[in-house]
Amino acid sequence: MTSEGLNRQPQGITVGGQFAPTQHSEAPIRLFDRADGSFLNPAPSATADHCIQFWSRVEIPDEVIDQVADAYVKYRSEEIDRDLDQTMARWRANWEKQNPVPKDRHLPEYQQRFKQEYEQHRLSALPGVVAKRPERLGEYDTRQLIRAAKMLAHRPNSQRFPGEGDKVLNEPIELFDETLTVLEIDKKYSLWDVRYSMEKIFRNDAEALLRAVESQSEQLSGIHEQLVHQRSDFAQY
Repeated sequence: MTSEGLNRQPQGITVGGQFAPTQHSEAPIRLFDRADGSFLNPAPSATADHCIQFWSRVEIPDEVIDQVADAYVKYRSEEIDRDLDQTMARWRANWEKQNPVPKDRHLPEYQQRFKQEYEQHRLSALPGVVAKRPERLGEYDTRQLIRAAKMLAHRPNSQRFPGEGDKVLNEPIELFDETLTVLEIDKKYSLWDVRYSMEKIFRNDAEALLRAVESQSEQLSGIHEQLVHQRSDFAQY
């Protein structure tokens, strides 16, 4: 008996076993650079052109624009307080080093001088702290700033798509009274710090947005807590 012509492979099973690789003549369904997607559910980008075009044209919900504007004002106010506390803590440490505590009979004059000089330095330092970045977003700029922030966050991965992310960072964005690149906008406004206000719509729920703001602020509370004792010690002078 001869084995010629015998088919040892069961019908319906490809040669090499049922786990043998299957040949596909069609390209896979694309994930990157798709034409669909929305503001809250965007399509990922493989090219700078797709990232820039998508975020330049996608409709931004009005609720998100309002949320970002409100969250930025609150965050910026807290940042000013925090930066001013740090500035004054450094000033106080230097002042106390240069002005040792005197004997008891001179303590009232020492305390009064400290309070006066402390307040003078605080008032002189405040404008510089405030000037770090705008206190609020421009009426016509908020939408553009959100687009820039999203381009930054969703730019192509630099390892998988070399060079594409840098093109996004250098893309100019027109604002009401100036034109800045995506990277320059991030340095000036740092909207990454209020990114939670862009990730969902807090419909008629001011408390939910407030909780999100507070959650973000808690990440920076450690620095602030280190300065609390500075304020409590102030009462000693």
